[in-house]
Amino acid sequence: MLLFHLLLLCLVLVGSPGYATTVLHQSFPDLVQKADTIVVGTVSAIEAEWDVTRERPYTFVTFTDLDVRKGAAGGTLTLRLLGGPDPDGNILTISGVPDFHLGDRLVLFIAGNERYAVPLVGLWQGLYRVVFDPDRNEDVLYTHARQPLTALPAARGGMVYDHLAAPLDATASPLALGTLLQAIEEEADND
Repeated sequence: MLLFHLLLLCLVLVGSPGYATTVLHQSFPDLVQKADTIVVGTVSAIEAEWDVTRERPYTFVTFTDLDVRKGAAGGTLTLRLLGGPDPDGNILTISGVPDFHLGDRLVLFIAGNERYAVPLVGLWQGLYRVVFDPDRNEDVLYTHARQPLTALPAARGGMVYDHLAAPLDATASPLALGTLLQAIEEEADND
């Protein structure tokens, strides 16, 4: 019966038009305080598995070259995310979960890895993309949707929506990674 419901959910998710996910807004202090672990890391492996005992697909994303800013992590860190292919070829996706590609360098605000379906604080809000800017000769930050991150999220509360195609000012100058890391350190000291 559980398998039937999962397959039905997969068909609804795969066969439906994409809808935005609505979650609570996470201010920058929220991201830092709610995270068990904050790391900068590079995606080195992506593997999907069917969990026979739970009858769910999971995707495991492994990160190396870790720079741990909060919490503890060894030489590698693997996130477990609900979603991926099932044995019949259906794919379970969760709207609002960022995509991962080998070689991506990311800042992750992680909470409840192995416990939560998506162990990122505020889904997409708990991930920033790191890109080297040759003109500035430094790493800069982009959102999960590859738009320039021009300011840290303010404390305004309420709901936010995953606007993957929302137009932003693409000419705006993204924040430097160093600025974010300093802000994380300062906020973690306030914890």
